[in-house]
Amino acid sequence: MINDMATRLNAARTDLEARNAELATTLHSLRESMEKVELLEQLKGELAKFVPESVKRLLEQNPDARELEKREADVSVLFLDVEGYTRLSEQLAPQQLNRMIQAYFSSFLEIIRAHHGDVNETAGDGLMVIFQSEGNRTRHAQNAAGAAFELLGKVVELNQEFAGVYPPVAIHVGINSGPALVGATKLDASGGGRWTFTASGPTTNLAARVAGLTKGGEVKVGPETAERIKQHYVLQDAGEHQLKNVSRPVRVYRLVPAGVYRTVDP
Repeated sequence: MINDMATRLNAARTDLEARNAELATTLHSLRESMEKVELLEQLKGELAKFVPESVKRLLEQNPDARELEKREADVSVLFLDVEGYTRLSEQLAPQQLNRMIQAYFSSFLEIIRAHHGDVNETAGDGLMVIFQSEGNRTRHAQNAAGAAFELLGKVVELNQEFAGVYPPVAIHVGINSGPALVGATKLDASGGGRWTFTASGPTTNLAARVAGLTKGGEVKVGPETAERIKQHYVLQDAGEHQLKNVSRPVRVYRLVPAGVYRTVDP
């Protein structure tokens, strides 16, 4: 009887050891899987910095990304340029200039996101931002205008913060609203392809041309944007302009900041 009991205990111990070994293997695999998940989440977070918010929302709703194909949508497109970038590049060493632009543009990004804009393109001296709003053509134009004024205010703050570190910066902004082809465009090359998410067409082209008319500290808008925001902002007629690659003269308006309404001609 004692021998039988010992045999059963040995068998139970062997079975327990096998189960413990199996459990240890499972736990090890689980830890490895969790580490991979953490790494993937970290990579996802890093890559998300380079993906517009609208694209992320579309991918979350439909991972096969069919909605990324170009479609016509009503948008407001904002172009922001740093004035005198060539002069700044001559005054500052390349690394110092890069740190300055990074500091300013990082602050700009927070404002743009708060106004539901997506940074589409960045260059050394500027940004292209797309604003959209479901079913409301006025809202995204207001968001673009509101973002523009906040960006100008942020530049003033940053110039004070970095006084003595960097030369003062001035930006100018141009905005236009209307239909555009919005979605992904694949650029093919021998070394591989690259996808970009953009808004293309006359609306975007005109926004860029309007930005080219502005001076430091100004916000100018095209006629369609002006029509949509005129109940919310003071507009100063800046006259008609013949713009490059635009067949007819375009009337442009300057957005007047709050507090200086009396300077507008009647």
